[in-house]
Amino acid sequence: MATWLTPVRARLRLDVVPSRLWLQARSHLNIALQTPSPASVEIETMPYPTAHPDPSVFEPMSNEYTAVSTPGAHHFTPLSSSETLASLVSQGNFQAADALRKEMIAHYIPIPRDALYLRAALHAITQRRLKGSGSTQQRVDALEAWLSLAPDRHEEWQSFHDIRQRLFRSMDHLNLTLVYRFGFVLASKGYYSGDAAMQVVSTLARYARLSVVERYLRQVEDASRDYHSNKDTTPPSDLLAGAYNLSIRTVALGGKAEAALALISVAQLRGMQISDFTLNIVAKHAPERQLVIDRIRTMYPSWTLRDIDADPVTVECKAIPVGQTADITVLAARLRSLRIALRSPSPPSPHALYSFITSYQALGRTRGLALLRTLAYRHSPKSASTWAFTEMLHHRSRREFIHLLLVFSQHFHLVGVPRKTLLSFIRGTRGQQARKEPVQRWVVAPCPMKGKLWPSAHHTALVWEAIVLLSPTIERERLYGLLLSLVRQSRQQEQEVRDGPSTRQVPDVRTRVHLELPPDTYDAAHFSPFVSSWARRRPVRAAGIMRDMVHVGVEPTMIQWSMVARGYAQHDDPLVALRILGRLEELERGRVEGCGGEGEEGEGDPSKRWSPSDVLLGVHTNVLRGFVLRGDVQHAREVERRLVERLGYQAGDRPATDASIVLLRGLE
Repeated sequence: MATWLTPVRARLRLDVVPSRLWLQARSHLNIALQTPSPASVEIETMPYPTAHPDPSVFEPMSNEYTAVSTPGAHHFTPLSSSETLASLVSQGNFQAADALRKEMIAHYIPIPRDALYLRAALHAITQRRLKGSGSTQQRVDALEAWLSLAPDRHEEWQSFHDIRQRLFRSMDHLNLTLVYRFGFVLASKGYYSGDAAMQVVSTLARYARLSVVERYLRQVEDASRDYHSNKDTTPPSDLLAGAYNLSIRTVALGGKAEAALALISVAQLRGMQISDFTLNIVAKHAPERQLVIDRIRTMYPSWTLRDIDADPVTVECKAIPVGQTADITVLAARLRSLRIALRSPSPPSPHALYSFITSYQALGRTRGLALLRTLAYRHSPKSASTWAFTEMLHHRSRREFIHLLLVFSQHFHLVGVPRKTLLSFIRGTRGQQARKEPVQRWVVAPCPMKGKLWPSAHHTALVWEAIVLLSPTIERERLYGLLLSLVRQSRQQEQEVRDGPSTRQVPDVRTRVHLELPPDTYDAAHFSPFVSSWARRRPVRAAGIMRDMVHVGVEPTMIQWSMVARGYAQHDDPLVALRILGRLEELERGRVEGCGGEGEEGEGDPSKRWSPSDVLLGVHTNVLRGFVLRGDVQHAREVERRLVERLGYQAGDRPATDASIVLLRGLE
């Protein structure tokens, strides 16, 4: 046995012997490597041979060895046209691939179906558009041609994720023609009831004409039946029941009750089963509920209306007054309430969220807001839309209009707004500077979205206000003309639906599908920025806007009348301002009398006398301040007399009114 295994006899330390042996071995190895060997010395000194080698000493090569060692002639096998097409697409040479595809179709050369051609279809809608009238149609035709080369559903299932992201998420505008053709080709390949098909149906039902939706559903039904007949299979009985139900619900939620009833009748004629849930949605969101219920019962006598209204989660969240410190416990309780509300079917109001954000940011905290934001985007599109509107309100209060436009463009389809003007602001100098600021990280969604959201009238009203405030005075006239034309177009579709199917033109699959906005897309808030900007110096022009609103079926609000009356009181005819006040007072008295209130102040119980609303008092206060700033004491006293005698105002009820009266006393 080795001596280092007997430590008692050797009396050596165990941890010293191995290390000492290793050091000695390593030193010997280094010396051996550094010292040249005798063989290497001989090779270095050996001279090169001067005579050429004698080939006769070698054996002659056999024929077999020569045949193997000598490379034979290479036989080039050219690629077929289909292989060349696939090679060009895989290499990214889409222009040459498209030319070859057209040539193969012209010569009736069959092209095998392959999922590789989806890359070419994506490139057809991703490439930069060329100038010219035919560029849009060429893009649509290229998308349809390349999609038709993809495998059918029973051969190889595809999700079409990249194409859907481009159509519904990444494009700066909603191209309904591309969406229409995309859904039609998918239906011909067996994709008539999946996520992609339902996304197409909901988009067309939201923004296309009723005739377009009817035509699309019929063509999809025919294409899906042809797909089953080619496979020698029997199509299911409820082939497009889901598509019809979804389109009817989407149309009803968009405020088009007549169009929803028309689709219900079409579905009944086609033999599609409409669920009770869909019928309840139509009845719930109809402006004239009882009339719609009666018409539904004529088509479905056994249907009964169910109460599907969910109890909304009310969250009271008041902002912390200026100069006071926020209570951590109160904010924590509000945070828990908002988390519960965002997970419910009825999310909290944007103003409640905005109030909480204002109070929470006063403490310098951001983690709770980030958690709420992520929860809103992950729960449902309705919660995400509510949170996005809250962020827009936040930027509006801080006068960050570029950030407001950025939030809208990242989350919503650019419909109902001046798209080119909005993109010019975002892509301009101010938009590039806004992207560099730290607040930009709140613009991007915290989690991936399947598609952009549908904007409501509240979202588009804020966008119009921001664009008007960012635009010069000369540009506002053009923007107002555009808004007026869009409002008229949105009102025209509902009238066409009420006239009946005889007046509706049925488009062909090859025609371009135009965007048709729902009738509730625009309201009085869209006209407010124009009224506010022109009432200051041009009250006559602002009064013309109010007249246009009445002509297109939009009722002006009291706040807008207050702007116009203030403009007349401060810069124009004071008698017009007084007439506006008298007319507004008559309208409010008549409205109260119609509801069963007391019309005369001296009759009946004093506790039941007519009391003016706070809005009407605010209108009088605004006009009073305008007269004071103008220096018109006589008309200012007349407004004060109306406040006290006719409206029953008492000192101390409204601080703003008291301040205006104090200014009048100083002027006197």
